[in-house]
Amino acid sequence: MSTLAPWHQYAHDAAAAGRAEAAVQEKLRPIVLRIRNLQKEQATYEKPRLVEDASTFGDLREAVEEKDRSREIAALERKAEVLRAELRRLPMRVSRYVWLACERHLRDLEHGHERGLWFDEKAATVRVKFFSLLTHNKGKWAGQPLTLEPWQQFYIASLFGWKRADGTRRFRESYLEVARKNGKSTVGSGVCLLLLVLDGEAGAEIYTAATKKEQARIVFGDAQNMVRKSPALGKKVKVQQHSIFVSSTLSKMVPMSSDSKTEDGLNPHGIYIDEYHAHPDDGLYSVLKSATGARAQPLLSIITTAGFLRNGPCAQLRKANIGLLEQTHHDDSYFIIIYSLDEGDDWQDESCWQKANPNLGVSVGLDYLREQFLTAQRLPSQVVPFMTKHLNIWTDSAAVWLPAELWAQGSQGTALAELPGRKAWGGLDLAKTRDISSFVLILPKDGGAFDVLCWFWVPADKVDERTKKDSVPYRQWVDEGYLIATPGNVTDYEFIKAEIRAACDLYQVQMVDYDPWNSSMLVSQLMEEGVNMQPMRQGFYTLSTPTSQLENLVADAKIHHYGHPVLAWMCGNVALQRDAAGNIKIDKGKSSEKVDGMAALVNALGGYMSGEQPSESVYETRGLREL
Repeated sequence: MSTLAPWHQYAHDAAAAGRAEAAVQEKLRPIVLRIRNLQKEQATYEKPRLVEDASTFGDLREAVEEKDRSREIAALERKAEVLRAELRRLPMRVSRYVWLACERHLRDLEHGHERGLWFDEKAATVRVKFFSLLTHNKGKWAGQPLTLEPWQQFYIASLFGWKRADGTRRFRESYLEVARKNGKSTVGSGVCLLLLVLDGEAGAEIYTAATKKEQARIVFGDAQNMVRKSPALGKKVKVQQHSIFVSSTLSKMVPMSSDSKTEDGLNPHGIYIDEYHAHPDDGLYSVLKSATGARAQPLLSIITTAGFLRNGPCAQLRKANIGLLEQTHHDDSYFIIIYSLDEGDDWQDESCWQKANPNLGVSVGLDYLREQFLTAQRLPSQVVPFMTKHLNIWTDSAAVWLPAELWAQGSQGTALAELPGRKAWGGLDLAKTRDISSFVLILPKDGGAFDVLCWFWVPADKVDERTKKDSVPYRQWVDEGYLIATPGNVTDYEFIKAEIRAACDLYQVQMVDYDPWNSSMLVSQLMEEGVNMQPMRQGFYTLSTPTSQLENLVADAKIHHYGHPVLAWMCGNVALQRDAAGNIKIDKGKSSEKVDGMAALVNALGGYMSGEQPSESVYETRGLREL
């Protein structure tokens, strides 16, 4: 019996693993659904009903039903755990879309000839072996020859082994989605060099494309280093600062970004689009794809992680082409494989993590993922990045931030009588004419903690209206002194100015950072009266670091806010917004209610960090963000 090529063996193994998991999931799914339905029924009761407390026949019946529900849920959970344990014992776990991609491969090996498709073993072997001419550029393997893992061999062999009846490549587009640190850039660089060197295409143009030039140069830079360190390639390929050139075919490889001005006149043979999830629109993709028409066998390759733009071009392309795997439509020119957790998988179950991380134990370690998981458990803002970047789960960029129990850890504070004369940094967030305006002071103390003082103002004539309309206790807060009602039905900026000025006289306010929107007149007046003020731009660049640092301080119980109910309410309203690099800021648009006090707190902390070195840097806590 002949030995299967590694790529075919991988397809058989992954398909078998997918079938085994599907069989268990088929038994597990109805049990989980029944548990959820029973839990929903339980949730309709305001409180548990006990048989011994029943006073009427109706109460007795409901109490018995509740007891039966609880028993059934417990029995179903035991059955579900047996099946989950069976899943955890599987020697190989793959996502549904890896399973279906491998099934497609095996099916086409058997029936592809009926559509004029055939698999060129020699071409696949040569392309896979080509990677042995390349070396790793980074980390502990730097300088060592590349050895493709089975899943990578399957990917490369699929792209370059499948042929059409005329001998040209079958696949003209490919989509690979896999979690971070699984060798995306290495594979992408190798694919580009394959297209540049082995295809023999005259005047081939290979483009590494991304939203920003710096991102596009990551894969391009890896390719440059691979050529420099390969004696075999060095004889044929010339590395230049902004291009890689093959003189024998007059072919070139260059980086390109959506902010470049050189999109006209392109004639690409190969296109590599990096981290497509970060693209806000399909402009660059459409331009490059439409320019390939003159080539005999072009290849547009997308390699990306999951992202936050669930309605963006990458998510839409992904959704459209999953149908190829589900066999709802057919396109022999498109290759797609997605390494991710499946719907219904428990993201906290580490036995599922290999589904998104085929290089687990090679380029990404289980200990590393466990560390990232523990960070996500400690810092709520890191749950979404962990799920998205390390488990390849598409998520929303907005996420509720600090749980009430975490915020409540800081309900203490230094005795107010001891605070006058201490150094302080301020944050100001002025509202519209009929809304809440917020002023916050942070006062550094020993151990890297801060006392937080708050002032909130609202027009007096709007208090009862807002209490009724918003179902928020504005009137109670005014009566208790937590919310200050200013005269009239619009914001009284003179009143607010006087109170800020009085606070600055009482404390040594070093700087007040303010949201420039709607603040110009009041800020000018305060500055004329000697208050130091500076604008805090409300973009990711300026807000991400203080927002992350605030989260660290709250998690360590170092934000001492005296249990101020208005600030606590605003904290519970906060939703976060993330950019493609994982930077965060408060999202006023998606937050459920008012968040101005938290925005002012971030402004104050940002001002403090720019003027005083914080006791603990956010970079020491979570490291640098990767692009």
